[in-house]
Amino acid sequence: MIEQAQLLRQVRVALQSGDYPVAIQGLEEAVRLARKAGDHAQEGRHLGNLALIYYRLGRVEQALSYFDRALDSARADGDRTTENGLLGNIGNILRELKRYDEAIDYLNQALLIAQEIGDDRGRGIWLGNLGLVYDDLGNPEEAIPLHEQSIAIARQLHDLRGLAARLGNIGNSYVSLGDHKKALEYFIEATLIYRDLGDKSALAQRLGIVGNLYASLARESVAVNNRLTDEVRRNYTLALEHYRQTLVIAQELEDQGSTIELLKAMGSISAEIGDFEGAMVYLQFARQQYEELGLHDQILALDQIIEMLRNDQRQV
Repeated sequence: MIEQAQLLRQVRVALQSGDYPVAIQGLEEAVRLARKAGDHAQEGRHLGNLALIYYRLGRVEQALSYFDRALDSARADGDRTTENGLLGNIGNILRELKRYDEAIDYLNQALLIAQEIGDDRGRGIWLGNLGLVYDDLGNPEEAIPLHEQSIAIARQLHDLRGLAARLGNIGNSYVSLGDHKKALEYFIEATLIYRDLGDKSALAQRLGIVGNLYASLARESVAVNNRLTDEVRRNYTLALEHYRQTLVIAQELEDQGSTIELLKAMGSISAEIGDFEGAMVYLQFARQQYEELGLHDQILALDQIIEMLRNDQRQV
């Protein structure tokens, strides 16, 4: 036990300094010692830590192999809680590797154990992750009921951050179905939560998505009716308002890439509603950003858009 404790201290120091080869070597030796002592719990923990290191290094297949070995140790020890977590982690990695059938199998196993041991938090996570697998497979209809259950659990547990993320997941499912109105409901609720949490980065992302959805609704209506109805103008106005809010945050965070894309989007919408002067202002600001970054190809492409806009303005 003393030797293992010394090894683990060395591993912690190595991890803090980013010396992964030394950490891996130490953990491998700790695994050997735990196995020799017949300590399945310790062996599983060391294997799980090795899996996490390999995952952090981007060596996903090796991480998966170590998680599998850790799972064997947890089962030998009869540790259902650890088994549950490992099954879910393996399922997530299999999804990342696009091995979807296997991912569904592991996540379902994790879900069953979570139900058996009364782990509501885990159950909510695995339900949501199963939904994401079905989204990846292009089956949002199957994903949505899973996301709904996951959302209900997050509400029950008052897990605001988890709730906000899951609202975005189900919103994406409805976007895949082309139901932008339903998607808006979920993304708007997510923005309110992230605003309360003070998470500016996540808030900006969701505000931008809400803006995109309002713009999509407006363009869908124009495509059908071929005219700017009051509802279309309202949706375009709401899109611009959400883009403005996103722009403020992007500038606070000094995110020039997002700032440029937002300015271009606002320029495009302004032109679509006939506000050519406003469109020119947004696009000229975007051009200034490109100049600061020295992106000459992007400047030339934007100049073409600005010239086309000037021509459209002359014809009005």
